[in-house]
Amino acid sequence: MEDSSILVGQEGQTGTARVIGKGSFKNARHLAKYVEKASKAGMRDLVIDLQDCIHMDSTFMGVMAGLAAGRRKETLSTTRVINTNARNLELLQTLGLDRILSIEANAPASSSGDFKPLDHADTEDKQEVAQTMLQAHQNLVDLDSQNAAKFQDVLVYLKDKLGISDPAR
Repeated sequence: MEDSSILVGQEGQTGTARVIGKGSFKNARHLAKYVEKASKAGMRDLVIDLQDCIHMDSTFMGVMAGLAAGRRKETLSTTRVINTNARNLELLQTLGLDRILSIEANAPASSSGDFKPLDHADTEDKQEVAQTMLQAHQNLVDLDSQNAAKFQDVLVYLKDKLGISDPAR
């Protein structure tokens, strides 16, 4: 049984992703693919609603960091994260995401109309999952150099798994 899902909807130029359950390596890539596709189709504003999100792992937060940084670079609007519980807010702040995300802990909940589950039809292979995890953790290190020590072992492991040589070692 799946322990999480992401519902997405768009109204005008604003796309909203509602994370239900856990934001994790299992659904992070699907969120990134949705944002990429919706942005090409005219979505300007991105809202990530965490009202029903019970936990986020570092891969999910790293993908969020990459989305926010990419949207800033492309001069698209700020990525908003709304309705964080105390633990998720602490996780975002600890990793420095509060510097690139507009966080509103208590915002009006996103409407429940016209939301649909993200398509998971393109089942990912282990290589793609590992690549997503590597990029997500690199995003976190790029965001805040203090994250390097936290994720050094993860980065080494994923680079080894993907056969990427690391000249820094």
